[in-house]
Amino acid sequence: MRLFKPYSKQIPGVLLILLFVMVLLVFKSFHNTLLAAGSKTTSVWGIFFLILIAFVGIAYYLIALNMSNRTKSLEREISILVQRHEDTKVQKESIKETVLTEKIDFDKELKAIIPNTFENIEKFGEQLLQNFARRFNLVQGLMYMKDPADGVFSFKSGYAYYSESQPITYHEGETLAGQVAKNKAVLNLTKVPENYIAVMSGLGEGSPNHLLIFPIISQNNESIGIVELASFKSFSSEHEELFAYIGKKLGEKLDQTSKN
Repeated sequence: MRLFKPYSKQIPGVLLILLFVMVLLVFKSFHNTLLAAGSKTTSVWGIFFLILIAFVGIAYYLIALNMSNRTKSLEREISILVQRHEDTKVQKESIKETVLTEKIDFDKELKAIIPNTFENIEKFGEQLLQNFARRFNLVQGLMYMKDPADGVFSFKSGYAYYSESQPITYHEGETLAGQVAKNKAVLNLTKVPENYIAVMSGLGEGSPNHLLIFPIISQNNESIGIVELASFKSFSSEHEELFAYIGKKLGEKLDQTSKN
């Protein structure tokens, strides 16, 4: 059973008492030895050794006290680091819960983003791209659909697209959009190829440097359409996950429409 905890506050005091007792015992023993020898300088040498031993004792005490203080300081620093670690864990859990909540909220917003009515694919696409632009602050959007007969992706709808010529058509694997169709995965570009996008507005002609392309995936896991979204702001990894989810939901919607 331990009398004191490690690094207890009582240890320096106990050491000081033990040193004081030791000094007295050593001085008494030395004094008796000098008396027995009949030395005339007993008192002088006794005082000298008493002062020497006391000095050594005090030095040891101060060293012990300093080590105790350093130990307490280290314990405080360790306690702060542990607390910071716990706070970081709590923050990470909070962030996870927030992201989870955002995804649930986005599911509710899908009803507002994906048009409920379907007159034709062109008007459906225009309304869809307008909803995207309002929700994600986009400057331009294009939607392509694949012709089942020849597998060609052709332009169907646009948002803020002012070119006199229609965008080029392509097959899977051709162009950036064709690669997205082939891989069935979202492509998030932070450096758009020069002259790939041009936006005309009241502020003049601009070229967004952030482009996100995602596939519309059918229930048969085929790319039946492509959506290109351009912005002056970057798309995050959370955006990539959300648009991948939207692509699947759009595929379900269009599959149901084609069957009706």
